[in-house]
Amino acid sequence: MRLPYTKSGKCGNMVWQRNRYGQICYPAFIPVNPRTPAQQAIRGIFGAVSQRWRTLTEAQRLAWIAAAATILSRPRLAQSGPLTGCQLFVKVNVYLAYRGQPQVDLPPLVFRCPRRAVPSPYDASGSPQRPIAYTTYLQANRLLADWSRDRHKRLALVPASG
Repeated sequence: MRLPYTKSGKCGNMVWQRNRYGQICYPAFIPVNPRTPAQQAIRGIFGAVSQRWRTLTEAQRLAWIAAAATILSRPRLAQSGPLTGCQLFVKVNVYLAYRGQPQVDLPPLVFRCPRRAVPSPYDASGSPQRPIAYTTYLQANRLLADWSRDRHKRLALVPASG
């Protein structure tokens, strides 16, 4: 994706950009920064936690780096990758500091549950739980207002196995 082209002319700075309808032009502007108290507070926390990363020992940093290598970033523009140790440190400690909890110098031991807390009835691993009734499937991506129309298409009964 190309960045917009800014051109200075008689009428001031203009931004030229191409979108799906063709080339467009609009006056350049600086986005408003409202500097609300909440915004300033979270920026202060973010800055303090980022500064704290520099005070960690090498062993603590290596622990964060090793833990971060196992966690992928949230996909953006079809790209994702492992976090850096600093990113994970800031992510965990900003969350804690914002809620008034003490910050941590070492990464938490468990980030994700290694297996489901409640086994699936279709799990072939030999779970002792046996399904006793039909499973109801509700298509969750429909709007609630649209729920009553074509109800028969949204519900399906799947017989329990075993």
